Amino acid sequence: MMIALLTDFGTKDYFVGAMKGVIFSINERANVVDITHEIPPQDISAAGFTLRACYKNFPPKTIFVAVVDPGVGSARRAILVETESYYFVAPDNGLLSLVFDREKNFVVYELANEKYFAENVSRTFHGRDIFAPVAAHLSKGVAPNECGTKIENFIRLKNSKPEKISEKIITAEIIHIDRFGNLITNLTKNDLPENFTLEIGGRAISRLQNFFAEADTGELFLIAGSAGFLEVAAFQASAKEILRLEVGAKIRLTAN
Repeated sequence: MMIALLTDFGTKDYFVGAMKGVIFSINERANVVDITHEIPPQDISAAGFTLRACYKNFPPKTIFVAVVDPGVGSARRAILVETESYYFVAPDNGLLSLVFDREKNFVVYELANEKYFAENVSRTFHGRDIFAPVAAHLSKGVAPNECGTKIENFIRLKNSKPEKISEKIITAEIIHIDRFGNLITNLTKNDLPENFTLEIGGRAISRLQNFFAEADTGELFLIAGSAGFLEVAAFQASAKEILRLEVGAKIRLTAN
């Protein structure tokens, strides 16, 4: 099985190397790949979006280890999620909300069987001492239900879906901003009427393009992004800088 890592650890320190060392110590044949370790520190939303955007590109049975964990050492739980095709090992802090929204059938386990943890679990590095070893044991064939107990009251962020206000109006928000300054909304193609206007940052935008170069330099437009969400972009410019918005900014879609 492949193990895919996503963290906010960066690569300057020893953290990612330690996690990989633990995995290979348990399963020296493990196939470990990096999604990214450059999630902004403690940014659970960015981690959730990044994982949601790419996990379907991986082969079935991939084990995703997602560690953005500001609550490490506290009473927050560690969980394992089993879907029809994938496994996710992560803190129970809402990071997997967009996965929950996308998957129809899944089971969530609280990691409780210390047999599959490190011998000495630190209060500050569960990525190394809990999440990595559990993933390694899964890759060797340990069943998910051996790792813990099934739970129903896992954390699921409430703002992960748009809200329909009326037949013509939907409120949504910016859930991610990429390195190009594109504003990624939580609107998918299923939310979009045939013709609509998006109100954002004091602007009304109705131009929907098929590719970036259809616009003039600096012109704001809408585009269906590769992650499956509607984006607000500006050709050869940053929509974030033009509109001066951050993640969480509210938007309003009105059907024309």
